[in-house]
Amino acid sequence: MGMTLYEIQKKGWEVLVRELGASGAIKFMLLYEKGEGDYTKEKREIFKDMTGREIFEKMKRVER
Repeated sequence: MGMTLYEIQKKGWEVLVRELGASGAIKFMLLYEKGEGDYTKEKREIFKDMTGREIFEKMKRVER
């Protein structure tokens, strides 16, 4: 049986991050995804309980 769409998406993201780093992967995705909503508002909710240092440390772990 093949991979589900979710599994393909997850694996693809992992490969992008591994090969391009988190920042490069995001830039790549922005080339192809129009997006929707208001990320400025959403990120306040997503990161509301984290300090800048915590966000930075988490990004470093993801980028490895």
